[in-house]
Amino acid sequence: MTYLHTIRFTRDKLPHWEVESGRYFVTVRVSDSLPRDAILRLEEIHRTLSTILPQSSAFVALQRQYFRTMEKYLDAGAGSCLLRLAPIASLVVEELALLRDWKIEVPHYTVMPNHWHALIVPSQDCTHSLSAIMKRLKGRSAKRINRALNRSGPVWQREWFDRWMRNDAEWDKTVAYIRNNPVSAGLVSSWHEHSWSQ
Repeated sequence: MTYLHTIRFTRDKLPHWEVESGRYFVTVRVSDSLPRDAILRLEEIHRTLSTILPQSSAFVALQRQYFRTMEKYLDAGAGSCLLRLAPIASLVVEELALLRDWKIEVPHYTVMPNHWHALIVPSQDCTHSLSAIMKRLKGRSAKRINRALNRSGPVWQREWFDRWMRNDAEWDKTVAYIRNNPVSAGLVSSWHEHSWSQ
């Protein structure tokens, strides 16, 4: 496992670890996407995560367990699933593309009915933290989604899941995961058929 220079490490409900020349896998979910029992289970994992050193193998294993638990419920299609609407999914894709203005590439993503995944790659010239990037993505897309649906209130869960890619093997595995997500959730038979994947 390769460790790069840490730029910042923060914890709220979830840990967010930024590294020099980092490439990040992020997951953002719609605010009503998890049932109460899932939230309780994730909170239990989070309490344990907050007691473990981030550099440890136990931390990595528990972070994976958190993600797998979350994904199990998300892929079941809980909540309003507002991203199932083509114009709303399109707004998310547009906001991901607009990150180029900040010198950030998003080479792979998928927009699911109640969440989305993306690989975010800030260039060497990008001066924005991952927190600032996510604030922009979530804030701008939420405003546009609420306007499109003629509604108000929260669109996204307050926090997001992120993981920096330790090596190319992890990157390749994550690309495969992103592409396979709509297939494993039963939305399409091939990722190429999913309009909101790249």
